[in-house]
Amino acid sequence: MRIDGGAAITLGGSVTSHVLTADLSPGVHFVIVTACDRFDHCGSTPVRSFEVVGTQPTAPAPLAPTGSTYVATPRPEFSWAPATDDVGIDDQEYAISDSDSVLYLEELLDYVEHTWFVRACDLAGNCTDSPSQVFTIRPYIK
Repeated sequence: MRIDGGAAITLGGSVTSHVLTADLSPGVHFVIVTACDRFDHCGSTPVRSFEVVGTQPTAPAPLAPTGSTYVATPRPEFSWAPATDDVGIDDQEYAISDSDSVLYLEELLDYVEHTWFVRACDLAGNCTDSPSQVFTIRPYIK
């Protein structure tokens, strides 16, 4: 097996996979596998290419609510500056944490302190979380 035309990596006759011992740099790489029998009759696969995507997305930046603020509704609006990435953002989602659980806002929140963050994932599956932000739902008092 050769990666990017480098030195041959010799593997046993029954080996069908291999994990490299060093990280490849981000970018397009090429691999070819050659098999030889005991008489040195050899055959090679076609050259295959693959891309290593090495960067995670930038962290989204929470805009509101932030800074231990109080909000007047149990269904607040969340906003953030989007993440960016060299291969494109696949999705961004936000989560609200109440003690040990994470809620996706489909219901009203309790009148307690909440923590929230945004996670951005790129097309290669790399994800980055924003810094967490704290806010409290202010109880309505007549």
